[in-house]
Amino acid sequence: MLSYLQGTLKECSVQHAVVEAMGLGFHVFIPASFYFQLPVPGSTVKIYTCLQIKDEEPVLYGFPGHNERDFFKMLLGVSGIGPKAALALLGHLSLSQLSGAILQEDLYTLTCIPGIGSKTAKRLVYELKDKINKRQAETTAPASGEESHTQYWDDVQQALLALGYSIQEVTRAKKALNGKEHLNMEELFKKTLAFLAKGN
Repeated sequence: MLSYLQGTLKECSVQHAVVEAMGLGFHVFIPASFYFQLPVPGSTVKIYTCLQIKDEEPVLYGFPGHNERDFFKMLLGVSGIGPKAALALLGHLSLSQLSGAILQEDLYTLTCIPGIGSKTAKRLVYELKDKINKRQAETTAPASGEESHTQYWDDVQQALLALGYSIQEVTRAKKALNGKEHLNMEELFKKTLAFLAKGN
């Protein structure tokens, strides 16, 4: 199974990216939000992938991390949700926002996403609420090292990108701070911001 692609980003848009690896150009469909995290064409990029078969042809879908990819797979398990709708959900909402909308049965937020009607939103809540609760329960126990921060980095990254920091700067800070101590999200955000403010 193809877990991820690492190679040279040749081109990208809000719908797709083309990555050259091993002399081949891989066309990868992506959520719109991922486009704003991609480096400039010509840079090395790592994209976590999910391979689907459509009309007997292989189709690649790509994400910034394994959490987004795994959530995409979970969305595909919902009746009436195909790759296009799953990408729309992940393209308009962060993982925490999407999980929160489902757990809180926030149908308004879900139906604001293109292609998601009232019936589909209700199915998302009905079929995924327990699964998300279970996943969150498995990650609430304090952990050491990189795993302890995984649940917070998505939100911290989005906040820093909104402040104007580049994905390269955020990634560098993540590598420097991950695993040093167990922090909640607010503490992690403050430490990351302080790290970047020093010009590291």
